[in-house]
Amino acid sequence: HEQRVVKEIREILLNSEMTDRAKETALHIFQILAKAEAKAHGVSEEQVHFHEVGAVDSIVDIVAAAVCLDSLQIEEVIVPMLSEGQGTVCCQHGILPIPVPAVTQIIRTYGIAIHRLQVQGELVTPTGAAIVAAIRTGEELPEAYRILQIGMGAGKREYETPGILRAMLIEERK
Repeated sequence: HEQRVVKEIREILLNSEMTDRAKETALHIFQILAKAEAKAHGVSEEQVHFHEVGAVDSIVDIVAAAVCLDSLQIEEVIVPMLSEGQGTVCCQHGILPIPVPAVTQIIRTYGIAIHRLQVQGELVTPTGAAIVAAIRTGEELPEAYRILQIGMGAGKREYETPGILRAMLIEERK
């Protein structure tokens, strides 16, 4: 039984001009996010509110990730671990501990390693964790590799250390 949110998003995705592979990836990410939010907040997937999984920022991030992976024809995604801050964060559900409940659900369910930093603040969002869970195919980088391209992005929040995501397109060296 599909939840209302995923049905709405599925309609948007199916009517978009994205490739089938990008649509499939984006929908998979949304489903991971909706399931984690439902479990974290003790509601059924049918009761997950749109703001929890469908905020405009999340939609843009998820669709952009899916389209990018498809356009670059990425087959393998290696994410050794996620680095998270500590403390609390204020959101629609009140003040929550970091990592927030939806993130803890995702990293537990998908076996993603997490490294806690001394940074006070949220570095891993539920959307980011869901993207990693959906696309990660491994956690071990090759022993030797060549870097073909580098992409970087920064978060909006300001912490004592930069919140930067770096992605590298690599080729294993034998």
